Amino acid sequence: MKHRTLIMAGVGMSLALVAAACGSSKSSSSPTSSNSSQPYEVGFDSSLSGPYAANGVGQRDGFMAYIDYVNAHGGENGHQIKVTVLDDAADISTATANETQLIAESHVSITVGWLVSNLCGAAATIATAQKVPILCSAIGSNLLDPVEPYVYSARNSQTSEALPMVTFAKTLLKTATPKVAIMIYGSAASSGLQTALEALVKSNGWQLVANENVPLTETDISAQTAQVIAGKPDIIMGSLYDPLAVSFMRSLQAQNVTAPFLDYDGASLQGSLVPLKDPDYYVISSVTLTGQGSGSGLATYQAATQAAGANPTAPFVNVGYVQGIEVASALKTCGFPCSGSAMQKAMDTLNVNTNGVTTGPIVFTPTDHETLDDFAFYNWDSSTQAVTTAASGLTGGS
Repeated sequence: MKHRTLIMAGVGMSLALVAAACGSSKSSSSPTSSNSSQPYEVGFDSSLSGPYAANGVGQRDGFMAYIDYVNAHGGENGHQIKVTVLDDAADISTATANETQLIAESHVSITVGWLVSNLCGAAATIATAQKVPILCSAIGSNLLDPVEPYVYSARNSQTSEALPMVTFAKTLLKTATPKVAIMIYGSAASSGLQTALEALVKSNGWQLVANENVPLTETDISAQTAQVIAGKPDIIMGSLYDPLAVSFMRSLQAQNVTAPFLDYDGASLQGSLVPLKDPDYYVISSVTLTGQGSGSGLATYQAATQAAGANPTAPFVNVGYVQGIEVASALKTCGFPCSGSAMQKAMDTLNVNTNGVTTGPIVFTPTDHETLDDFAFYNWDSSTQAVTTAASGLTGGS
């Protein structure tokens, strides 16, 4: 995919070559000039290769679709938005080097992307020290409470998905004392969800029959799946991204296990819901998964992704698109030029109605850097042979 504002660093390049490439792409004019020919500088880092590449590429494509749409309509405050894109390959040392490069060499107002919460946490230390905001798509709850001034969650934290999972589970259960299994993969963000689910299961007097944690680098989850099946759960809750979710559900199907599985928002329509076509599989989200609806924001979403050649329902395209909305809106408030500290002030006052792209407005305040607090569940409807909204308007919390 070709983007007008995209500067891409190849995975195989050495850091020196990446730095040289980025240095040669920068404008020779003063970065503090108010000349309209000067662009805003934004850094984007995600896992464009490695085990999470499908999500990272989708996230990039969604982000660039919105930024290209903004640039095609005049930019913000008369300035184009230039994005330097780097690949962390899901590696912490690469992620921290990328964060340093984006701040020191590209002089960005903000870094965005950050698919994996562990990488977000590592890069956040650098962002805070350099006073440049970082906007992560996955983030550990420890970075949100207490609030870190320069660290933002592009959407809800996974911890906030625990309460709506349990609330929705009650509508599916046929017993007041169900047997529950928890199945997560071991990111920092998912660990927060696991802890919150454990507490809610206990407070409701439910029986926890399995509590499985899949290491980040693991692709074979047969051992954890066997433990879940052995527990004979009435309901399963947790976090498995698309490939693991598909493997897990197919194993359940093979063993005739029909317990509903409520999965987190790292799963997607094209990545797991459509391939599985399983009415017992549900995905929670505060961002549209289908891209369909009556809101004017959804019409723009369709137009922007179509113009960029991106699939609006591919994994994480929606998440990247929302990050694009957040960044462009904050730049508009920030004015030009926009330093990291000025961008932080703009982020702290962000209040954007996405008109259907998200379940509610995007809001940040100086004391709350987690946005989106309403959730919907999606699943496969056998009668219509399509993904449908199974529930909506569920309040987040733990």
